[in-house]
Amino acid sequence: MQGIVFDIKRYAIHDGPGIRTTFFFKGCALRCRWCHNPESQPRGETLARQTLRVGQREHVEEQVIGRVVTVEELVSVAERDLLCYEESGGGVTFSGGEPLLQDRFLERCLERCKERQLHTCVDTSGAAPAERLDEICRWTDLFLYDVKTMNPRKFKMHVGEGFEVVRENLRRIARSGKEIIVRVPAIPGVNMEWEDTWEIVGLLDELPVAPRVQLLPYHRHGIDKYARLGRRQEMGDTMPPAREEIAAMNKRFQDAGFDTL
Repeated sequence: MQGIVFDIKRYAIHDGPGIRTTFFFKGCALRCRWCHNPESQPRGETLARQTLRVGQREHVEEQVIGRVVTVEELVSVAERDLLCYEESGGGVTFSGGEPLLQDRFLERCLERCKERQLHTCVDTSGAAPAERLDEICRWTDLFLYDVKTMNPRKFKMHVGEGFEVVRENLRRIARSGKEIIVRVPAIPGVNMEWEDTWEIVGLLDELPVAPRVQLLPYHRHGIDKYARLGRRQEMGDTMPPAREEIAAMNKRFQDAGFDTL
């Protein structure tokens, strides 16, 4: 079985516990205005162009982003760092893009990793059909679940379609009993006000087990990618939030009874 990825990162330390190998799947149904991996959004190969100048000459360099891989190829890469996983409590993370859009391929990768007793993590926005979600839960130890906003108007304006799908898929994963860390991107002007936090808290309070919460402050890394893809970057001159703003937002989740990372 084959899938398509746009990057593989070994020795990752921000995609779940311990040292991990992260596989970034191609394709995403959302169009978050702050996305720092816009090359991940199209499902197929993406062509990026960069103009380089050497002296008085210009040279256009082209890069094809996305490559087809097999389940065995991915598992073989993951197995290179077994000692790191064992010593750090790490494992394998499937991210994106949106890995649930390649659900059958993802399921098979997860199954093979669990056969090798690797810790498995899926980093998802939940914006995908849920036909195979129960099977994916079966082979997944930890979900990193991105919740951008629980305001339907803001969701459509800043993220795209799929508001109800995102809500229901989180509920479905929670009912499976799997560990969940809800990751909230802290985006100035989008979801950092008091009411934004409490709309998310309202959803989390419905879940059978309280997840941990992790804030991901907006950053400007990856802005140059938009020009290489021939696209317009939509965040303008928006700057990352101040440390004090993140601390205040974090405290609101703590006051609501949630452990934060």
